[in-house]
Amino acid sequence: MLMRKLTCVVAVALCSAISIAAQMISPSAGDTGLGGDNSITGTVIAAGQRVQRHVTVRLQTMTKGDRIVVTDDYGNFAFRNLPSGDYTLVIDKEKDFQPATQAVTIIQPRGIPGQIYNISMRLEWKATAGPRPGVINAEFADVPERARTFYTTGLEESKKGNYKEAVEQLKLAIAEYPSFMQAYNEMGVQYLKLNQLEDADAAFQQAAKINPDAIPPLVNRGIVNVMMKRYGESVPILRKAIAKDDQSAVAHYFLGQAMANLGLFDDAEKELQLSIKLGTDQMKEAHRLLAIIYTNRGNKRLAADELEAYLKLAPTAPDAEKLKEKIRELRESNP
Repeated sequence: MLMRKLTCVVAVALCSAISIAAQMISPSAGDTGLGGDNSITGTVIAAGQRVQRHVTVRLQTMTKGDRIVVTDDYGNFAFRNLPSGDYTLVIDKEKDFQPATQAVTIIQPRGIPGQIYNISMRLEWKATAGPRPGVINAEFADVPERARTFYTTGLEESKKGNYKEAVEQLKLAIAEYPSFMQAYNEMGVQYLKLNQLEDADAAFQQAAKINPDAIPPLVNRGIVNVMMKRYGESVPILRKAIAKDDQSAVAHYFLGQAMANLGLFDDAEKELQLSIKLGTDQMKEAHRLLAIIYTNRGNKRLAADELEAYLKLAPTAPDAEKLKEKIRELRESNP
């Protein structure tokens, strides 16, 4: 019974959580304060590579003014807490590059969890630009130009929702450069979006084989195994990923989920609490899992506390009214 409950609890948020994990981006945070549940994350690319310097990205809204973030050292950025609406991303303060804009429309039907819109912005050099140092990401330094082009095209197709075409472009990138670890990892991400879990697992395994020290393929393999209900296999994979990066909230979350399904509730509790500490609002589903664990132990007060914490972060959850009733039942039976 508990296993069925656990599966139901995480089903709604699984896609969103996987998207966060699969990209493995640690962007400059941009809490817009607009009150929504959606996020726009992205990467700034120049000359087929992630820009390896800080770039200012502006988010324009029709009625709420602008929001600004600066990319991290790998060209990543994020704007969080966005409601449905039309937005424009603008980069126009880089003296060596032409201005770039990209429109993003967020549509969130009633009762549907917030989504992460992942995009890439490509910068073009100005005709009069001088030397171009510092734009090539070191992790792509050995990748041939044709392979990088196929890889970038794959990212663009994924952004459009063309996941099958994205896979084909990434296969071409790998054909050009068989040791292209990032392309294997990204191909696994696209297979995840297509729900082709065995293919995703194979791609992540190949990425990890090429670079055993790379963290994203390990975390992604752990996620895929959780999705396939191979909980026993996912635990050592996620433990290995956490040993390399113990600050990964997503890795702790999925490790906690796997352990809960294995009946290792004490260990699961620790991992889920860590995921909340590290990921804060992003890991709201961990509160629901903790509520089930505490209910199983008979600790109704803590279970109610966790459900209240979840509803505070997700007040428009499809089952919000049922959860409120459950909280009342827990409080009344535990005066």
